[in-house]
Amino acid sequence: MKPKSSSPPHRPNAAERAKNAAFRLLSARAYSCAEMRERLRRRGFQEPVVERTLDQLRRLKLVDDRDYALRFVQERMRTRPAGRALLRHELEKRGIDSATAEDVLDEVFDGVDPEVVALDLLRSRRRHYDGVDRRKALSRMYGFLGRRGFGAVAHAAAERAWLEFSESGHDSVPDS
Repeated sequence: MKPKSSSPPHRPNAAERAKNAAFRLLSARAYSCAEMRERLRRRGFQEPVVERTLDQLRRLKLVDDRDYALRFVQERMRTRPAGRALLRHELEKRGIDSATAEDVLDEVFDGVDPEVVALDLLRSRRRHYDGVDRRKALSRMYGFLGRRGFGAVAHAAAERAWLEFSESGHDSVPDS
């Protein structure tokens, strides 16, 4: 026979449960403050508990919007390069404020020529433009770069890519 314990089993309070939930989430990936807030709310934690938990996470440097944004943009540029406009939009979607987003984008794009990045992307997709007449190829290039957030540099990069492809034996259909 088991001896009876004089105290009831420990049941974590809401603050402990919220902190444990946050730690579990952070063990899988990094989160912005806004993302973590939303996750904890969805798990049913009340606003004061969520805010106290976020304060603790910020003090421990486990949730840091600037660091999150910097790592996000660096990884995104390594795996799927994009222009500032798209990256800014993606950061804001993740709850990063405009000033932090601009600061991080300035840091990441310091010394980076967006036209060169756009041109490299077009080179990696060269097969999409082989056998296509100039107007259609340029239209496709503009559209692709525009969707990737390159804005104004899209036209110049597309023109450079077309010239480069043409000079190196681009298999194109003549303009009609």
